[in-house]
Amino acid sequence: MATYSHPIYDSSNYQNNRPQYKDALVDAILEYHLKNPEATTDLAVDVATGTGIFARQLQRGFKRVIGVDISEVMLRSARKVATQPPIEFVQSPAESLLFLESGSVDVVTVATGAHWFNIDGFIAEAKRVLKSTGTLVIFGYTGFASFVDYPQCDTMLKEFGLNDSKLGSYWDQGRDVLVEGYRDYHKALANGKWVDIFRRIYPNTIQGEPSAEFPPVVGDSPVVMDYSVNWRVLKNYWSTWSALATYHRDYPEREAFDQVLIREMMTAVGASNMDEPLNLEWEEVLIFCHPPQQSQAVKAN
Repeated sequence: MATYSHPIYDSSNYQNNRPQYKDALVDAILEYHLKNPEATTDLAVDVATGTGIFARQLQRGFKRVIGVDISEVMLRSARKVATQPPIEFVQSPAESLLFLESGSVDVVTVATGAHWFNIDGFIAEAKRVLKSTGTLVIFGYTGFASFVDYPQCDTMLKEFGLNDSKLGSYWDQGRDVLVEGYRDYHKALANGKWVDIFRRIYPNTIQGEPSAEFPPVVGDSPVVMDYSVNWRVLKNYWSTWSALATYHRDYPEREAFDQVLIREMMTAVGASNMDEPLNLEWEEVLIFCHPPQQSQAVKAN
């Protein structure tokens, strides 16, 4: 992902202002993975690990965790956070995990990063490295949210993030894959005969969902991320967007776009306190599946 690999990208800002994932998400992964009594928890590999946010959360469920990212800029920040035992961080593209032996990994996770991959290339590589009892977990949040108390802000946020006259043209290729709820992954996994595919979205505001061809489960509460914010925290989160970094590399003299949006939103709703708590429902998607050679016994569970 080109922007996050750029030498001037502020990975420490990403580390400090991106949300943590729900602790219950690791429990959900383990519950799904261990449906097969032969499954083990020796090794989890977190691909597109960024600054290692989810890799560190995985440590409580697995004996060994490896974080992988194509960006050395992001990995430098990841390595600064001490863990016990230490997490191994490896620079590598997602589609070519050559440092991993075939059939050696129990669980492969991708936390809000799979949309930057070549879908078919990554799926093939995940199939190669996973054990026959393994699990692939792909999840993420779109970055958009439903403002429960200020619904007029929903449209403002999506126009800000997706309209080509604002930030839409500044995203690296692949952003639409996440915005559309990873339907392209669901389709590719189904066509590749992956087993026990489960895709869950929350809430029902994701673009084009629920899909008739590859219908997800629509959840009634978040599983991936439940991020409590105020206007100030929300602005700081937007400052981590790769599209915003690209925009301001092109137009360094312009006012920060995230500052403009916050001001316009607060004006629209009559808010004046940057520390006012906001009631948001964040768009998220979660996919669980097993590799094609998975035993039929697991399908029956």
